[in-house]
Amino acid sequence: MEILRFDGNGSSSANGKKSSKGMLAIGLIATLFGIGSAFASSTITINSSAPIALGQGVTAVTACDTSISITPKTSMRVGGSGPKFYLDTITVSSVDTSTTNTSTGLGCKDKYFDLQIFNVADPVAAYTCTELNYLTPRTVAISSGTAPVSCTDSTISFQILGTRSSFEIPFAEVLSDFSYVTLVSRA
Repeated sequence: MEILRFDGNGSSSANGKKSSKGMLAIGLIATLFGIGSAFASSTITINSSAPIALGQGVTAVTACDTSISITPKTSMRVGGSGPKFYLDTITVSSVDTSTTNTSTGLGCKDKYFDLQIFNVADPVAAYTCTELNYLTPRTVAISSGTAPVSCTDSTISFQILGTRSSFEIPFAEVLSDFSYVTLVSRA
């Protein structure tokens, strides 16, 4: 009823309804943006803010081959202090086992490979043979049987013999807490 209006505009009540619907829509949109930004800004803390390695770093530096692959294999074991990951093997594969080409330098037959595993401490250092539990000689399979694997100071060494292009270096009870691996070839 327009009788009680004293402003003299003669405006209808439809404009008031449109205005309140518009304000309601603006308020709803603002609320959605507020809730969305609240969810987007919340963080999840994993591992008590300690660094998490999603992959294990591997570095290969060999003069005798350009496409060697290094693959660490780990497994989880549950003990008295809870589950832990252990390094079982490191596989060096796709090795060029041909005789060294004198013009290109490629070909790893009869060369030695030196493998080092580096810790996650600061500063980073190579694990010693004792820390790697590598105190007794081990072997790797080659095309004509096995070849010895030795560890001196912090370097695990083996020779590329025969035609087998993949070598699996075994480990026993070594935590897989490492930052990267290096592989260097030598004569």
